Amino acid sequence: MTNLAFLLPLLALGGQAAAAVAGPRSVVETLHLDNGLNKGEWGPIAICSPNTYVFAFEIKYSGLGYVDDTSVNAIKLYCQTSEGSLTDLITSSEGTYGQWRGMRPCGAGEFLTGVRGNVVPDMGPLGDDLGVDNLQMRCSGGEVLDGLHGTPQKIGQSSVVAREITEVGGREMEAVHLKIPRAGEQTAHARDYGDWGTWQACSVGNKICGLQVRLQNNHPLEDDAGVTDVNMFCCS
Repeated sequence: MTNLAFLLPLLALGGQAAAAVAGPRSVVETLHLDNGLNKGEWGPIAICSPNTYVFAFEIKYSGLGYVDDTSVNAIKLYCQTSEGSLTDLITSSEGTYGQWRGMRPCGAGEFLTGVRGNVVPDMGPLGDDLGVDNLQMRCSGGEVLDGLHGTPQKIGQSSVVAREITEVGGREMEAVHLKIPRAGEQTAHARDYGDWGTWQACSVGNKICGLQVRLQNNHPLEDDAGVTDVNMFCCS
């Protein structure tokens, strides 16, 4: 329901939100991943329309099992006005492989203000580079959104859903109801292939308004890594 509610305004725009973003616009800060790889070429800079900011993101992800594995192959940002009107879908360079994993939106009235990347280190001449394996972004209200898993379970978060006292065979017993993660569901112990960098955040009052990705792609005789680095831009 959440994704559909956000996509209905896009359909009303007749697909115009996927077109190139109008500019120019002043960027006041650039957020750099502190663990990006020095591989590939930087793609074009994409910026939201004036007076709009990013409230959701989505990654294009390719799993393992190929001759040349990659992970994140593209990042898409969703821009809207302060009133909640969807205006733009913006991307930088896009790799060949993978599927879009679904929009990760902030709550109503919130925008994205922070980012960090899960990056697999350079595997050397005999290894298979994966580059950026996942991306997390933080909303202005503090919620963390995960590109692969949606909203990650916090470390130490209890799996207890409810407790109740019931009577069994004349004896009072405490029943504890637990939420058991399904196969493949993110838990506090699940991890990605790489290592998480530190959070990079816009200054107070600024919000993310654009991106640029570095991509290693489409080299048939070489080891490609997909997205290897990301810049996010903040506007006031």
